[in-house]
Amino acid sequence: MNTFPVEKKMRIMQKIMARLPVAEWNFEGSNNYVKAMLKLRAGGLGLIDLQPQETAFTTVWYSKNRSLLGRVKTEVAAMVVWEFNGDAEGVTTLRVWHI
Repeated sequence: MNTFPVEKKMRIMQKIMARLPVAEWNFEGSNNYVKAMLKLRAGGLGLIDLQPQETAFTTVWYSKNRSLLGRVKTEVAAMVVWEFNGDAEGVTTLRVWHI
């Protein structure tokens, strides 16, 4: 996360905030936040940003896949938000963008 270029991170953050996600999932329970992050990591995405808030955590993940000729094939960004819910153990929201 510390080695990811700040300019590139800001460009990705601006792109995802300007677009609607292509997919969104909501989960309830205490371990869904960790499961979502492990699935993103296993899928080849790398953590580029972590923002702890008072009752929530937000992480942004990014992956750039290249074709055999070296051109960018796909860029994927994902955001995982965990929010404390007083009635349940927590709510996890996973959003995915193709940028």
